[in-house]
Amino acid sequence: MPSGFRVDSDQWLKEYTEAKQIAQDIVQLIQERNSQHLNTPEGSRRTAVARRKIGTLGTMIEKLLKSLDSSEGPDMSELEINRRRDLLYELRNRREQMQHSIKRDNGQQNRDALLSGASASRGPAMETEQTAELDSQGLLQMQKHAMNQQDQALEKMEKTVTSTKHIALAIGEEVDLQTRLLDDLDEDVDVTNHRMRAATKRVKNMIKDTSHWKGGCMIFVLIVTLVMVTIIGFKLLKLFGG
Repeated sequence: MPSGFRVDSDQWLKEYTEAKQIAQDIVQLIQERNSQHLNTPEGSRRTAVARRKIGTLGTMIEKLLKSLDSSEGPDMSELEINRRRDLLYELRNRREQMQHSIKRDNGQQNRDALLSGASASRGPAMETEQTAELDSQGLLQMQKHAMNQQDQALEKMEKTVTSTKHIALAIGEEVDLQTRLLDDLDEDVDVTNHRMRAATKRVKNMIKDTSHWKGGCMIFVLIVTLVMVTIIGFKLLKLFGG
């Protein structure tokens, strides 16, 4: 067997072994990262390292595949070439699965951030049937829609508060008006009482001075009645007319 074949073949196997070790390192990084919180600095660092290794692994796989197809590659049977190509295909499938796992976890991390939003103080967000069918863009649109609804609700509340304030001011003005009317009524009652006392005094004097005391009594009653009717009519006119 030519010595050149052993050197080329051994080099290929060495590079393939290194590629398998990198794949194993990536698996370990992903497992260690998943055992921690993805949002921690250590979890982010492991994700970045895993991504770099995935890129390196892809380059190594493509190089090994090209060496098998190259005319300058190791001299071996077609069966051996196919066997090694199958090994590389299997390794590439593993790489794609690991790459998909990284992307999936990052997508879930973005979903958690969108679901939690500014409500971190209320605890972790819960997935619902509505959000489960949405991607990150859909969750962002749903969050914007919810914020718009909140803004509209606040605007309606502001209008309601303003309207209530105007009603309160109107009630206050009406109370002030009624208070002034009651004050005026008290003054009118005082004046009327004063006039009643004066009229009563004059009637008494008239009764004393006249010999017809019965006529004086009737006059007194008529005067009192007239004064009361006048007062009542004046008050009713003032209240209903105002």
